[in-house]
Amino acid sequence: MIKRLATWAAAIAAIALVTLAGRAAGLNATAVGFVYLIVVLFVSVWGDLLVGTVSAVVATLCYNFFFFAPLYTFTIAEPANWFALAAFLISSVTANRLVVAARTLAQKAEQRRNEIETLYALSVELFAAALGDAAARALRSLGARGGGLVLFDGSPQRQTVVSWSGEKPDEIEELIAGVGWHKEPVEFGADVYLPLFVGGETTGVLVARGATASKKSLESAARLVALAVEREHFIEENAHMQALRESEALKTSLLRAISHDLTTPITAVTIRTESLRRRAENDRDLLGDVGAIAEETARLRRRIDNLLAMARLEAGKAEPHPEPTPPADLFRAARENLPLVFAARPVTLHVDADCPDANVDPSLALEILVNLLENAHRVSPPGAPVELVAQRLDKATMRIEVRDRGPGVPQTADVAQRGLGLEIARSLAAANGGGIALEPRAGGGTVARIDLPAADDVIVDVQ
Repeated sequence: MIKRLATWAAAIAAIALVTLAGRAAGLNATAVGFVYLIVVLFVSVWGDLLVGTVSAVVATLCYNFFFFAPLYTFTIAEPANWFALAAFLISSVTANRLVVAARTLAQKAEQRRNEIETLYALSVELFAAALGDAAARALRSLGARGGGLVLFDGSPQRQTVVSWSGEKPDEIEELIAGVGWHKEPVEFGADVYLPLFVGGETTGVLVARGATASKKSLESAARLVALAVEREHFIEENAHMQALRESEALKTSLLRAISHDLTTPITAVTIRTESLRRRAENDRDLLGDVGAIAEETARLRRRIDNLLAMARLEAGKAEPHPEPTPPADLFRAARENLPLVFAARPVTLHVDADCPDANVDPSLALEILVNLLENAHRVSPPGAPVELVAQRLDKATMRIEVRDRGPGVPQTADVAQRGLGLEIARSLAAANGGGIALEPRAGGGTVARIDLPAADDVIVDVQ
């Protein structure tokens, strides 16, 4: 206010000084007109548009009153002086407007330059400093008196405040949630709420309370913050993926090392068992024990072979080679691999007439079936039947079911209680593009369902 009053006083004083000096020096009207014009230009540069315009009008009136005959009146005797006075007024007002416009453009250019420098500094800080600190400094640089950065945890209703300064009224959370849902900037009084987009989704909101910067600058800052948020997410995901890769590599190495170390003693046990079997031909009790040892040794060897196969598949050293495989062939191969199981209990086989072949790696599919059969045999009461059924699930999928009369589906996430065979079967099924599910069986027991890709339709009728 004081500066504005000083500008008005200086403008009036300058016009009065020119008038007095011109009269005292006896200057002609042309010379005085140029001096008046210079004064109006200086006033326009120093003051605003209103001050410059009023100064131009006052200078015109003084010019007429003191320097055009008849003097000390607002009457002009010569017509040519009318044109001179009009030209002076038009020149003064036009020059005033041009000066003010140029000064306004210069101020805007300076403001824009400062905003660009702020955004550049923000871009450097966002990729060098912590996300919250950089966002807070950016808001301060853009003239915001408060606000901050709020990110969403899957939904605009679940908000995480990364940084905040100043007051935070309760209604701000609702405004932030609304911006998140509608994905549009919102101006609420002097506050601006800017959504942050990452991958087409709103991941948060940048709140600038009472910012003096332009809306475009604030939107540019929001885009930079969104890029920084995306970078943070990428770094986190990359670290997580790196940890998973290292974990998988460690697991694969351990599996290979353990499997390798166990192969030698199991081979020795197998040789000693066969030797013991030959010496125990006449002792039925001992022969039964030797047979049980041989069965468990063979099962342990299969587990080790399965673990090695899993390690090779997960390490990318091997890959499945799918081919049309009739389910009846898988059933016969399972009988050959598990003679003691088929001898210990009734195992019924059934293949629906419209069941297609499985498009799988035969050796891996056999291991899946053998592991599930062993599980069913292990949990079923002595003499209880186990059923193998193959059927069409849909046009692209066939299903094999292993049905037992055991205690039912294990309600646990513990691999030791569910059985290593089941986990191996799941892994091998996934490698073949299929999956395994366990369901309770009507009347008691479990149904292990193996869903596998179907090959071309082949009608098989095998019992």
